Amino acid sequence: MRKPRVSVLMFRASVLSFLLCVFATCRLPCGVDAGAGLAIRVSPASITATVKNGDTLGPVLVANRGTSPVHVRASYGMGGHDLAGVPTCRAIEDPATEPVEVVLQPAEFVLAPGESMPVYVRVRVKNGFFGGAYPILLFQASVPGESAASDIGTTSQVAVLMLLTSTPHDASVSVGPGLAITSLTVAGAGDGRSLTVTATCQNSGKVHANISGSILIRDPEGKLTAQGALSSAICLPGCARALSGLVDATRVRSGTYVAEVRLSASGRPAGSALIAFRADGSARVARTTIDLQPKLAVSDATEPGKAPRIARLTVPAISEGRGLPLEVVLENLDGSPMEALGYIEIRDYQMRRVGVMAIQHDGKAAPGGLTVIRLTWPDTLLPGYYTARVTLQWHGESTSLSAPFVVGAAPFVAGGSISLRGER
Repeated sequence: MRKPRVSVLMFRASVLSFLLCVFATCRLPCGVDAGAGLAIRVSPASITATVKNGDTLGPVLVANRGTSPVHVRASYGMGGHDLAGVPTCRAIEDPATEPVEVVLQPAEFVLAPGESMPVYVRVRVKNGFFGGAYPILLFQASVPGESAASDIGTTSQVAVLMLLTSTPHDASVSVGPGLAITSLTVAGAGDGRSLTVTATCQNSGKVHANISGSILIRDPEGKLTAQGALSSAICLPGCARALSGLVDATRVRSGTYVAEVRLSASGRPAGSALIAFRADGSARVARTTIDLQPKLAVSDATEPGKAPRIARLTVPAISEGRGLPLEVVLENLDGSPMEALGYIEIRDYQMRRVGVMAIQHDGKAAPGGLTVIRLTWPDTLLPGYYTARVTLQWHGESTSLSAPFVVGAAPFVAGGSISLRGER
């Protein structure tokens, strides 16, 4: 028998994890009274489908596993989730205003003990809508003759999660997820041997995404020191998920390191992000967080201290590709000691990251003073066009400055330099 692909297994595990949260969330506080013999089960637990207007899905089999007759009422809400993946269910105020409407047939029935009823789901997709829709089917059981909404009596409620996708008529229109890493956090795991890396991922696309990621830890010279994996999860459009992973940090020593998170959606690359952090011996890392969301305004003026500024980045305009010298000048705009925490990355002409190394400097500068940091790129670069980019982290935010340069093939000789100044 042919084995399922890893990505398929990860997707099923993510759906199962999501559904467990759905059931925990959607059950009413009163729960199931075993004495009343009130218990229903539904199958399947989830429905994933690509649909068009008028399609019928199912059946969802609703079974009475109790010892007494039950009155079942079927309804639905629109699903979402929080950062931890705990589902939320929004009530439908007016079905006509929703881009996708579902009609449950039958929507109300009575089941004798041991009896089952197939419920079909008819999907109505509004004109012009494409992307994802995420109804949560709710099946509420109560004692026949009692109102399901009554505060007196016993009710039970279970749910079925639907992951629906409607494709556009124009095949050139993309309906994929739009994923971005909006923040990164690195901290010691507390066991003295591991690091915890957490990435907050935002889905701004039109459909759900099965997201996962890898973690790469690079030492002060840019060499790979440790690696791990983020937990996988489903992220609905318009929602965010916080994914975490443990990394073996037994090879992490003192110094500034750089963690890189590479995100993927259903096995395809979906972006990456970097964060610098300082280690004091193996796995002894203070919690470091960086906010990667674009800022529309400067930092809050009430924040203590003024952020240091990247005053200048100097790189040879033409290089031989060996021992590339880099110079970063930082200006301290505050009276407190300045500790430079950041990194330098090199990108090729397609802006793909070639490598990264941490800024190694704990210098102090007086107000308005300058700190000069000189580094040598450890790897040999092939001939071509490149961009050097320095990023400085401060109080959870970052600032960057880039400079282009060329690596020439022999017999080119290194000469000249380019220096870019930062802005306040």
